[in-house]
Amino acid sequence: MLRFPVILLLLLSALSQAADLEFVGLRSYSAKDLKEAIAGRLDYIAKGDATEYRADDAAFLIETYLHSHGLPDATVFSEVLPGNKIQLTVNEGSPKFLGPITVKGFAKTEAVQDQFKAPFPESGGRRAFDAEAIVTGLERVHDLLNADGYWLGTVDPAWDPGKRGVKGEIPFTLNITTGPLFTLARPKLESPVPAKPDLLEKLENESGKAATAEAIRSIRKTISDSYRGMGYNDLSLIMIKEIKDSTLTLSFVLSPGKKFTVRSFNTEGLSKIQPKRIRNRFTGIVGSNYDENSINEEIKKLLSTGAFESIRLESNEVNETELDLTLNLTEGKARGYSFSLGYGSIEGYVVGARYYDRNLWGRLWNLSAGAELTSLGGLGEVSLSNPFFLNRDFNLANRAYLVSRDYDNYSKLQGGMGTELSWKNGKYYSLTVGLEASHTTVNSSIPAELLGPSNYLVNLLSFRQFYDRRDDSALPSGGDWFASLENSLGFATGDGGIGFFKTEAQLSYYNSLGENGAYALGLRGGLILPTGDDEDLPIDLRQFLGGANTIRSFPELEMGPSFEGDALGGTAWWVANAEYTYSLFGPVRGLLFFDAGSLDSEVELAAGIGVRVNLPIGPIRLEYGRSLSQDSGEPGGAFHFAIGTTF
Repeated sequence: MLRFPVILLLLLSALSQAADLEFVGLRSYSAKDLKEAIAGRLDYIAKGDATEYRADDAAFLIETYLHSHGLPDATVFSEVLPGNKIQLTVNEGSPKFLGPITVKGFAKTEAVQDQFKAPFPESGGRRAFDAEAIVTGLERVHDLLNADGYWLGTVDPAWDPGKRGVKGEIPFTLNITTGPLFTLARPKLESPVPAKPDLLEKLENESGKAATAEAIRSIRKTISDSYRGMGYNDLSLIMIKEIKDSTLTLSFVLSPGKKFTVRSFNTEGLSKIQPKRIRNRFTGIVGSNYDENSINEEIKKLLSTGAFESIRLESNEVNETELDLTLNLTEGKARGYSFSLGYGSIEGYVVGARYYDRNLWGRLWNLSAGAELTSLGGLGEVSLSNPFFLNRDFNLANRAYLVSRDYDNYSKLQGGMGTELSWKNGKYYSLTVGLEASHTTVNSSIPAELLGPSNYLVNLLSFRQFYDRRDDSALPSGGDWFASLENSLGFATGDGGIGFFKTEAQLSYYNSLGENGAYALGLRGGLILPTGDDEDLPIDLRQFLGGANTIRSFPELEMGPSFEGDALGGTAWWVANAEYTYSLFGPVRGLLFFDAGSLDSEVELAAGIGVRVNLPIGPIRLEYGRSLSQDSGEPGGAFHFAIGTTF
């Protein structure tokens, strides 16, 4: 009998209007920021009717929050108004917020500021003055000094609570005395299992290095990796620090735990991939010491092929000294199609389609066949790569292509094929050796004596070296280096024969600057040495500058020597770029840049602004560069739209 009234009451409750909170007297925070900061605690108030009980609760919650966020003397009074509203009247009292932080005695000003202010309660872009946070912040600054090798550094804070800004900001001064930069003594190692000779040699080489946190982590990892490679994967490592004068001595006490060897190794879950392709990656593992780190590295390499959804290692103890290992593999979808649509400053519109097979014939070979159409022309190519050539970490890639391009100064049709063998040594260094043969025909209104051969064959042997510390090549972050060096030998035959040597180098650095800023510096340059005159070198083999990735005051590829407005390219060039980006909102960043460069002529300078949207594939860039060295006949500036980093 009571079912209908209960249902009716529930419906009326669901349809009731939520209470609306209004603020009076709030100055240090906006009502929006305050509601968002404690939204979860206000839910039950905002979802019900405005009553005196809810109004009192709302006042209590707001007052409690303000006391811990810069308004320790605040009082909040509540009143229920018609229209289902709760009015909260705030008397802020004397606000206390963390003001500017001045750092004296240490060069890393922004790093110190970031560490010190991190513990202070933050809301709406402001940080509350908090006594406990001062202690924690000073500890973090001490840790920063230790991390840089200053183990006797001191931090003397100075502030006057009576001196505040107009909005209650209390300025801080941190007086830092770094003391001496500590160096490492030879680390000591105590273990019931003798260390390998190569480990002892590495520890010996640590003596005299700066005693930074990075160096200490590296030593600890070196010891752990060495013993794990001996089969001690359950080791325990205790580190003791001893400070004397300006020297830090590290003592490591190691408990190796059990040592295991591998009795058997099996794979499960394969249906299309040939099992021997996996076993070849683990040749020699049976009967060897169990090294979990090296096995995980091999798993990462297998996952990088794209042929697997997941790989999981299962280990079972057979006895006190042996393990049976099983690699459980889940194959992914190896074959598929992809389509692309884009736009760039050079290519204009770009439409592409590609077919891929990441596991050709069950061998983990990667086949790719695609076509691309742009406003400059078309491209068709087929490539086949073997990521584990000779069952080693060699990537052998073969490619055949046909490309047409219609530039402002010339058009070309080129077809060719080539092969590249790449090898990565360690985490950062890689080497690629390439061999390519191609045929090119060129059409242009440029006189033949300036154009060079227009119908020719080229054989090219190249050596490329890379040192890449970037955590993400698409969106490099703080403290990343990238360096490359490419040397090529080539010979062109056809309308005339000419040999050439080409060298090209790049050095780039990326780092953060404060909480929202970042900067990047790049230097590139190259030289082409033909066996004849520069004009005898085919125009398509010369270097061109100008555009979104070089000197941004010029349109694409239009900088340098020219004939009646048509760029001729050059054989000696360099480009320097400096960029500063800052966060605007979300993934959108503002950009300031400066470019300098030369191509067989005088130096060109440019500066400009831009907007970038950071996406996982790289930044989308809209930029304008203005010339700072404009000569007669040169453009005063240029707009550019591109995808990817400048360098």
